[in-house]
Amino acid sequence: MRIGAGVTLYHRVTLGVRGGHQGPTLEDDVYVGTGAAVLGPVQLGAGCSVGANAVVVRDVEPGATAVGVPSHGRDRG
Repeated sequence: MRIGAGVTLYHRVTLGVRGGHQGPTLEDDVYVGTGAAVLGPVQLGAGCSVGANAVVVRDVEPGATAVGVPSHGRDRG
């Protein structure tokens, strides 16, 4: 697990392993909303956002927003 610079984690965020693999990697300037879970060897790209209560089990592209259970990404713009 690695957490980059300028990352914002709100309360009740879970960063965890899944299936015995390593934990997530959060690049710089990532925002993770209240109650979100980021599980397994996923990578959250620089500047991406994870919505409140989202469950992330796949990589999120830099600058994208992930929402839902399980999450799906949306590009900003």
